[in-house]
Amino acid sequence: MPKTPKKDLTSIQLSTATRDRLYKLKFRKTYDEFLQELCDLFEESQEEEE
Repeated sequence: MPKTPKKDLTSIQLSTATRDRLYKLKFRKTYDEFLQELCDLFEESQEEEE
């Protein structure tokens, strides 16, 4: 079996309530994909305000 390259990952601490809310929002994406998308949306909204 070929080795897959390791990703450069970190961990963040969330309350159980926040984790549960995120889980309901992410619709079968990984948390990383979901958070990347959320960051993109935030950055776009900031550009529109300028």
